[in-house]
Amino acid sequence: MIKAILVFVSVIVFVVGAIVLSNNFSNLQHGDASFVYETSSVDKSIAEQVHQYLIDQKVYDGLQGEVLLLKKNKAGVWVAKFPVYQGGDVAPEVLKDLQTLSLGIKQSVLNNEPLEIHITNSGYQSVQFFKI
Repeated sequence: MIKAILVFVSVIVFVVGAIVLSNNFSNLQHGDASFVYETSSVDKSIAEQVHQYLIDQKVYDGLQGEVLLLKKNKAGVWVAKFPVYQGGDVAPEVLKDLQTLSLGIKQSVLNNEPLEIHITNSGYQSVQFFKI
């Protein structure tokens, strides 16, 4: 009985959390791919600049689903989350490509402000991160 109550409460918390979180995010679509950003910490003009950068760099080409989530944490550090983790090790060339892309975004759009790169699963749970 206690397990059933705990499961029920957990489900309710998860659903409420998902609703609250979903209201803080927006996305910009390009073909079948999209760029997600946290509306409470990223101005729409910055989001549009990042989106255009991704288009110019042909990042969306051949991709489906969410490509990148961008937000700024309370310490003022930009956080770019890439949902590329599917278990096991992430290929070194993928890490290098993400680092190159992130450095370009940092220099071209984010005025060289601090940036953390997070390798995440499709639910944006970080499995690895580094700063550039």
